[in-house]
Amino acid sequence: MEHTRKLYAAIVAAVTILGFSAFKITESKEGKMLAPVTIYFHGSPANSTDVENESLWTEEPNNENCDTGNQNACAMVVDESALASGTPGTRELDPSKLSIQALSTSSSSFIPDPDQSSGQPFESLNRN
Repeated sequence: MEHTRKLYAAIVAAVTILGFSAFKITESKEGKMLAPVTIYFHGSPANSTDVENESLWTEEPNNENCDTGNQNACAMVVDESALASGTPGTRELDPSKLSIQALSTSSSSFIPDPDQSSGQPFESLNRN
């Protein structure tokens, strides 16, 4: 009987740990919680200066179908801390927190490439 209770307690503990692990919020390398936000490109993907202009990357949707290829700048998923302060939904990328470079594609267009020195998490959602 005692052995059964211990086994039951061990199973409950394992299920509890697995349950919490399955719902763990993403953390950065430094252990801080991440709050992912999608920002959209409002410029010409054929212009490297536009792609590198942080003020052209905002939370306002650009009505493009992003994440469909890797030819033209379209959107990025960044940590909320990479945005300038302001009203949610209208904020733009803060160049002091995340700067980007234009990476040339084979179609004479550009996609964003993060400056790795910032250490900010970054996911590019480009389009054809």
